[in-house]
Amino acid sequence: MASLLGVVAMTGAAFAAGTATASAVTPDAAPTSVASKACGKGNPIKAKESVKIRKTRKLNSTAKGLYPKGAKAKWAACEVKYGQTYSKCGWHNDNRWSYINYRGTKGWIPTACENFIV
Repeated sequence: MASLLGVVAMTGAAFAAGTATASAVTPDAAPTSVASKACGKGNPIKAKESVKIRKTRKLNSTAKGLYPKGAKAKWAACEVKYGQTYSKCGWHNDNRWSYINYRGTKGWIPTACENFIV
């Protein structure tokens, strides 16, 4: 029993440290936001497809601007939050949204539509 608790504790620590993969999180079991200990704010990302930067985490929310395919931006927050479910950028029924800063425009994009730049 003690070893099982250790595995659970280690899994939670790995998730909090930001090492869990997106496939390990399901909307039914996921919290309302995912934050990592090592803040991703300011980390560069690149658009997989052209998407609208939204005011809130909904597809029909007011568009604040366009994040064009291939453009570079930065995370403007240290977390990914859950919002309206979407099917975009090769993902189906995803609900993760990232708050970004693209050329001074801050807003929400579907997380599936970004790539991390290493």
